[in-house]
Amino acid sequence: MIVDLTPDEDQSAIEDTIVAFLADVLPVERLRDAANHDGAAESAVWDQFCELGLFGLGLSEDEGGLGLGLPEEALVARALGRHLGSPSVLAQLCAPHLATIEAVRDALISGEARAAFAIADGYVLDGAGADWVVVFGPGGASLRARGDLALAATEGGLDHTMTFERIEGSAGTMQPALRIEVLIAAYLTGIAQATTDMAVEYAKTREQFGQPIGAFQAIKHSCAEMATRASAADTQTMFAATVFGAGMDDAVEAAAARTLAKCAAFDNAKANIQTHGGMGFTAECDAHLFLKRAMVMDMLGSDARARRAALTA
Repeated sequence: MIVDLTPDEDQSAIEDTIVAFLADVLPVERLRDAANHDGAAESAVWDQFCELGLFGLGLSEDEGGLGLGLPEEALVARALGRHLGSPSVLAQLCAPHLATIEAVRDALISGEARAAFAIADGYVLDGAGADWVVVFGPGGASLRARGDLALAATEGGLDHTMTFERIEGSAGTMQPALRIEVLIAAYLTGIAQATTDMAVEYAKTREQFGQPIGAFQAIKHSCAEMATRASAADTQTMFAATVFGAGMDDAVEAAAARTLAKCAAFDNAKANIQTHGGMGFTAECDAHLFLKRAMVMDMLGSDARARRAALTA
């Protein structure tokens, strides 16, 4: 099957708009300030997210959406990954697809109701103010009212820019879960791309022995490998998004996208830290934020065993 992955005019316009918007309101350096943790920066501009129509992007017009599809949603998720947007924004993008009650779906699209993700161990990410929780189980994904879930005390975690709340979840339906898998892959791909750009830019400006470190073969090869991993993840993710629901095996394509995107995000984030040398391991450098966020995002959706099973079936 031959698929043209080149963005069309509408997709390019959507991507340009969301990239410019996020660059303005969600610079990565915001996370250095504790006041912007727990999705606070995103909450401050929530009305602007809603005005852009992001949360109804992939829903039909009959459902109150813009009538676009998963590829357009993937472009938004990828941009969120590049800027380490709160997972709650991605959850809000996914939740309307799980809503079975029209009033709930409309409230999620408008932003009046808020959503958050639950991870595999039963914790809610950045769940403060969330009305609905996207819960993953063996059968797929489901949308649960936050008031129906047993919540324990808020806790910290690996990614100090986010909060976690313990819940008990249940299984759901498979097709929306595969859609979410692709969007998580797109977010991870954004991390892979951002860390590549960050490493390349640093390699151009940091000098050792009278020349930029990018002139040294080890750094050149590392950056080239980062670019290759990011490109492979992006290609598979956009392919999975484009052919979703078109008669191909969505489970295989989604699993392939998640697998490639995870590897690209993890490996590129680590390589970016190493490219920055000793500074890359410090809290003053943003490099560590990408690795921590990649590790947290990988806990969403299916586990590695389920993805391996889909790929080897």
